[in-house]
Parts: sequence; structure tokens; C-alpha cells
Amino acid sequence: MPVDGDVPWPCAPHTEAKHNIYRRYLERWFPILLAYENSYPSVTYAEGFAGPGIYSGGEPGSPVIAIRALTAKVPPTKGVARFLFVDDDERCTSMLKSTLREAFPDRPRSDHAMPVNIVPGTCATNLEPELDKMKAWGQPIFANLDSWGNAPVPYRLLQRLATNVSSEVIVTLQPQHFVRFVTKMGPAADEVFGGDPTWRSVTELAAEAKSRHILTCYRQALHTAGFEYLLDFELVPRNGQPLYLVFGTGHPLGVKKMKDSLWEVDRTQGVGFRDPRDEQAETLFDITAPELGPLTRLLVQKLRDNGPTRIEDLRKFALFETVYREEHVIRALQPLTDQGVITSDRRGSLRRSSIVSLAPTPGR
Repeated sequence: MPVDGDVPWPCAPHTEAKHNIYRRYLERWFPILLAYENSYPSVTYAEGFAGPGIYSGGEPGSPVIAIRALTAKVPPTKGVARFLFVDDDERCTSMLKSTLREAFPDRPRSDHAMPVNIVPGTCATNLEPELDKMKAWGQPIFANLDSWGNAPVPYRLLQRLATNVSSEVIVTLQPQHFVRFVTKMGPAADEVFGGDPTWRSVTELAAEAKSRHILTCYRQALHTAGFEYLLDFELVPRNGQPLYLVFGTGHPLGVKKMKDSLWEVDRTQGVGFRDPRDEQAETLFDITAPELGPLTRLLVQKLRDNGPTRIEDLRKFALFETVYREEHVIRALQPLTDQGVITSDRRGSLRRSSIVSLAPTPGR
């Protein structure tokens, strides 16, 4: 729906952090797909809720950030990069046109090498047919679907993106708004989750459990749509409401690169992130010395559930099921080994080939 208020609007702290993640990831994504050996002839970056491209304080919006990521990392002679920006507020699409002209007065690529399409309309109605018109399908697409938490992305679109070659999606959910929105929709919201009605039990849960339940259901919906690898995390401002970001890809390298982008984000603006699966909801603000408590708890639970486990398998668990990097696992487990909480099949420092298990509880 059109923005309620002035256009442009102020840039919230978590928006700045989110854009930092986008920039760092796209600066990896564009070169991998366009500039390296055996790269693709073309890619498409698409936004279903593009906004005006600028904030009231002059900060660049995601459309500007995306184009700058391309031009900073890929020579203009390397492939074709399409950009599609859709928004249902005509004030936004009109301002975005002028914003892009001002941000790029000297066009960095030719119209053929960088077609840009700005379309008034909704993500649900316009994004897929516009991708058809641009002949984007059959080549990689990165879809940025920042829905403000109250406009569900069509499941059919997610399915088509998941089955398109080397394509990825990042969906932003504002937990409280999204929970209210899908609850108001009632059974009609089943389509948002791929037809699975499991989400409806949210009405029976305590308030603090509702957002996590919705995220779990939405993550499952993305997986069912065809995204083999997922990464979800929560951006937490010191003041204001948190955001969930859910990233879907068909390749483990995508998860690694997105996670690298996440852990490199500057935290000085007072925004942290946390793993939604951590029951203690511990926020991770210090990136130079990461808070490993949530990972430690998750690993202990994994050992409790599965018994003796090779550390390499725990590294994969950390990569694909938590916000942490693979290299964090041994750093989290070594103190537990030193304390006798877990045991290893090898003496000394833990290695990727080590098999670890919870130490027997005294008296058992």
C-alpha cells in the first residue's frame, strides 16, 4: 500500500544496518556472476517495494546501493545487469527516477548493458510480469522483497524464483506487523505459507512466542518453495522494533557470502543482530569478539539431541541453521572441553575431525 506520510521518510537505524548488509553482499554477488570465469551473460536485481531511492536525511536507498555495488565491482564491459524497481506509491516511483538521475549523472553503463525499469504497481501484481518483459528468467535474479512487514510476497513468485537458475531472495519481515497482518487475513494467509495452515496456531501462543512461530513457518515455506539453503536473522535496534531478514538461495556459497556480509556490518550505529532460535534472545553487538553464548547453547542442545557428533557436522549446522560462521564452532566448544562439559575422542585442541559429546552427568 502507498506510504502513510511524507516521501521520502527518515532512515531508521536498522534500515542503515540492513542496507550495509545489502551492499556488502551485492559487491560479492555481481562479480561472482558477471565478472569471473564461466560467468553468466546477464543478471537481474529486482525490488518489489523499491521506495524513492533516498531518505529525508539524504541517505541512499537500496536502488542506489545496488547500482553502486555493480559499478564499483564489475567492469562495464562484463555482461548485462538489469534493474527492476516496483513500488505502488507513485510518489516513490516518480522520486526514484529523479534520484537515480542525480546519483548517476553520467550513466555508468549503456542502456543495453544496464537497462533500468521503474514500474508503478504492486509486487504481487507487477514484479513477475515485468521480469517476463525484461527476459530475466533463465539467468540469475536477486529479488529484494522488503515488504514493510505487512504485504505478503506471493508464494508463486517465490516458487518461480527458487527454480530459476542461480537465483536468490531476501525477504524482510517486521514481526509484529506481519503477525497482525496474516492473522487478520485468517485462512486466506495459508497461501503466504505455501498452503500450509500450521501458522494458524499463532493465535494460541503467548505474545513472546508469536513472532518466532511465524518465522519458523515462513522459513519452512521458503524451503518448500525450493530454496535449499536458508539464513534468517533478526536485526535489533537499541530503540524501536526488530526486523527479520530471511535469505533463500540454492547454493551453499550464497549462505557463506551472506553470512560474511552480516558479520562485517559496522555496529557503531547501535544495531545488533541475534539468532531467532536462541531462547534467551541474546543480542550480538560486538563483532570483533562475538558473543558465543547463543551458539554454545545451540551446540549443547544439538549434542543432547544427537549424541556424539563430528565437529565438521557441527560446523555445517552452524552455517546452515544459525547466524554464526563455521569458524565460530571450535571457539565456542573449546571452553566447554576445558571445563569438562564435553568430551572429545582426541586429546588437546579440538579439530574439525574430532568427535565430541556431552560428558556423563555425575551419578549416572
